[in-house]
Amino acid sequence: MKRLSLFLLLVFFATLSFSQSLLWKVTGGDLKQPSYLYGSIHIQDARVFAFDSTVVLGTLQSCDAFAMEVLLDEIDPVAIRKSQYMKKGKLLSEMMKPADFAKLDSVCKAKLGVTAYFVNTMKPFFLSSGLQQADMAKDKDDALDVYFLKKARAAGKKCYGVEQYQDQIAAIDAISLKEQVKMLVESLDETNSDTAQSQFDELLDAYLTYNFDKMLELSSDESLPKKFNKVFLIDRNVGMADHFVEIARNESLFCVVGAAHLAGDKGVPALLRKKGYTVEPVLFQFHAVE
Repeated sequence: MKRLSLFLLLVFFATLSFSQSLLWKVTGGDLKQPSYLYGSIHIQDARVFAFDSTVVLGTLQSCDAFAMEVLLDEIDPVAIRKSQYMKKGKLLSEMMKPADFAKLDSVCKAKLGVTAYFVNTMKPFFLSSGLQQADMAKDKDDALDVYFLKKARAAGKKCYGVEQYQDQIAAIDAISLKEQVKMLVESLDETNSDTAQSQFDELLDAYLTYNFDKMLELSSDESLPKKFNKVFLIDRNVGMADHFVEIARNESLFCVVGAAHLAGDKGVPALLRKKGYTVEPVLFQFHAVE
C-alpha cells in the first residue's frame, strides 16, 4: 500500500482541479452574509502555518462563528481513547502473521519507543495514523485545525462541529478489522522507507502551491478498500455540507475541514453549489519558511 500514509494526511487533501485556493467564499441562496470554508491539514509543520494572515486570519476574525469537523476541545478524552481500541479479546498479535507482527514491533520501537505489545489492542487504522505522524515536524504547539480553534475561542466566537466524533468513528469502523490489518501491514514498509519523507515533502509542496492534480497523483492508491474512500470521505461530505448551511443561515461562518473534503464533484463546495449557493476561491499565498 504505497500511498496509505499520504492518504491519511489528506483526510485528517484530494483534487480540487478547478481551484486555486484553500479558502472558499460561500454566498447566495438563503445566506444573509458570506461564510467561508478552509482546507486544513492536521499537522504541526510550520510550513502550513505560513499563510497570508491578513487574508486567512482576517477572514476568520470577520465571521461571527467558527466550525471544524469535530469540536475537538469538547470531546471526552475517555471516549476518544475507548474508540481507538478494539473490543476485548481482539489482539493484533493474533490477527497478523508472526513475521508481520515482528516488523510492526520493530517499527513501533523505532517510531514510538514502545513494543508492539503495548499497542496490541489498538485498532489498526489508528496505529497506522500514529506511526505515520511520528516522524513529522512538530514546529508548532498545535496542529493547524486546533490552532484555528484556539484563535476562534480567544476571539470569543461561537464554535461548532459540522459532524460528531462518532460519525468519524463509524466511518472508520465500517472498514473491517481484517481490511485495517491489511492496510497496516502494507504501510509498514512505507513507514520505514527512505523515500517516505521526500514523498511527504512533495505532497506538502503541492498543498502549499495549490497543485491539486499533483496531490491526487501522490495520494492515489488503488489498493485501498473500495469502500474506504466512500465511507471515510464522500459520505461524510454530505453531512458536513448540510451542517455548514444550518449554521451559515444564521451567522457568518469560518469552517475548517480537511482539504480532501473540498475535493471534486462530491466535495463540500460542489454539494453547496448543488444546493444553489455560489462558492468561489479567495486567493492568498504562503510565504517561505526558513
